[in-house]
Amino acid sequence: MLALRISAVLVCVGLISGYGSYRDRIPNGRNLPHPCVAGEMWQGVGHSNPAGGGDRNQFGIDFASQGRTWANVCNMDSDGDGMTNGQELGDPQCIWTTGATPARTTGLTHPGYCDVTSSQTCSGRVTAPCESLQFVCPPTTEAGVQSRELRFPRTQVPNTETNYYCMTFDLDQSQDYHMIASKPEIDNVDVMHHILLYACSDGASTIASPQACGMAVQGCNELIGLWTVGVSGQCLNTAAGFKIGRTGYKRVLLEFHWNNPEKRSDFTDGSGFTIYYTPNLRQYDAGVYWTGQMNLEIPPGRSRTVFESTCPSECTSRFADTIYITQGINHMHYKGIVQTVEHFSNGQRSYLTNDQEYSYDSPKIYEYDPPIAVRPGDSLKTTCVYQSLSATKTTMYGEATSDEMCFAFFTFYPKQSVNRAFCVGWNDLNMCEIIGGKLDGCDLRDFGNNSNPETAMVMDMVLDNCNPYGGCRQECPAAIARAEKHPCLARGTMQEWMLNEKSEEDLKSFKFAAAMKSCSCTEDDNTTGYPYSSGGVAAVVSIVTTILCVVFPVML
Repeated sequence: MLALRISAVLVCVGLISGYGSYRDRIPNGRNLPHPCVAGEMWQGVGHSNPAGGGDRNQFGIDFASQGRTWANVCNMDSDGDGMTNGQELGDPQCIWTTGATPARTTGLTHPGYCDVTSSQTCSGRVTAPCESLQFVCPPTTEAGVQSRELRFPRTQVPNTETNYYCMTFDLDQSQDYHMIASKPEIDNVDVMHHILLYACSDGASTIASPQACGMAVQGCNELIGLWTVGVSGQCLNTAAGFKIGRTGYKRVLLEFHWNNPEKRSDFTDGSGFTIYYTPNLRQYDAGVYWTGQMNLEIPPGRSRTVFESTCPSECTSRFADTIYITQGINHMHYKGIVQTVEHFSNGQRSYLTNDQEYSYDSPKIYEYDPPIAVRPGDSLKTTCVYQSLSATKTTMYGEATSDEMCFAFFTFYPKQSVNRAFCVGWNDLNMCEIIGGKLDGCDLRDFGNNSNPETAMVMDMVLDNCNPYGGCRQECPAAIARAEKHPCLARGTMQEWMLNEKSEEDLKSFKFAAAMKSCSCTEDDNTTGYPYSSGGVAAVVSIVTTILCVVFPVML
């Protein structure tokens, strides 16, 4: 139960690349050189990131405001450098039409940035950032380093907006290696949303060809590589690597998220990763540690909604030794505007991440050199801030980009110092407190199994005395009081989390979760009898009530 939820969460760290096909709506949209990095192209013409996605430059702002129609922006001078957008993109007479060859395909300049090589002055104007997108990782040139390309065979992209496809690859098991870097191989930028590389446990199923994988693949849930727009690759700290081979990970899984908002049926893709690995093992094995909050409820029309989660000292005290963090990245969705992770150690506070202007499309990867020590007994506080002014309904935690998340991911070493590499909260309950599937006398595995005699007895008692779809029966409060003597149903956060987990298992569990809440209303509550302000469980119960009363009346 918990493992599948964690796997699904990790899959969602990817980020939207936008509408790459917009380049076909402007002349030379796929042929624009980088203004100041020789030999590189500026693929996201309307964005500040050369690869696309994230904040728009002035040309992108103008293009969007003018209905994304070239004729409407051709005669504009978006960057204020004295040349029209048409002159800069090879259509000075503004006669180009979609699919035609522009009047000029060479000598192009960027319509969103003042060109410092032109005769026009750029004083006070915005110029392009002169940073290369080429992947540079010096350790990959060391003696003994090998590389392997992991790619999907060219595959038809479905004509639906969102698709998750997976394929596994078996690695060299002749000896142990450390994977020290990964680099994306992007075949179709118009559909590629993100790529995740997962390590699989021994015995995980083989997926020999690309298959729809629905956000979670059992047995393959250790994140060891990712790509999204603006990320040229990942180069690990020279002290550590992800162990693969004879005693390490023997199988990996590539997970693609294809974004096809125009629902075109003519797209194919054969993207992948190049991984770099060496038999010259580094001093430590690397791992990924993550923090955050899972119980989110963001009301519509708010300029600021804040959620926090603390990874307490009680959790880090279980580290076998100090860990060293080398990389970090924040993750929210489109309503996220600010995210930080604070580190408290020996009475001192510092920031591991500090995104005061968070962008879902252009994530900031934090590199720590030297690595940051997190000692047993330290604590970490994750804060996520959301803006929902344009929303018309409450946004909850979920996997879709229209839902929200609040996580941070940190690459660290040595992996062996951490037994459970997650410290995620559900209200004030932290998942790291669940040791061996138990918490305060509650055996989560037993209670998650409806056929367990004790679990079945508690569920049947509640369902026999309480309505899962209506008001509070006279005999129900006493039944709920008896049920709450079970350690997994103790009042407060523990019960809310447990019912939230149970409600996702099957129809009986849905009904049980609803029945447990059937007497929690007051005369001032809504007529359905469920308080909508209590968070995840209330939302689940309201949905369950609708399903039970409308979809499954015969089963009642």
